Amino acid sequence: MKCLVCHWEMADQKVTVDLRIDGELLIVESVPATVCTHCGERVFSPEITRTLQSLAKQREKPPRTLAVPLFSLDKRA
Repeated sequence: MKCLVCHWEMADQKVTVDLRIDGELLIVESVPATVCTHCGERVFSPEITRTLQSLAKQREKPPRTLAVPLFSLDKRA
């Protein structure tokens, strides 16, 4: 498969997806995707997209949580 953005080859990989929903950060690991080897563009199958949407809506208790540092450039400029 060729990348729709840069036309390089794509390869199947497992990726981590960050979803930001209503100010909350949800992280989903080991998501199957087809990823461009040049620009990093990611393509998900319709089934995987539906699964991610379902996870975002259901808000089940995750198997683990992470503390995530948060930085802002607002006060640096």
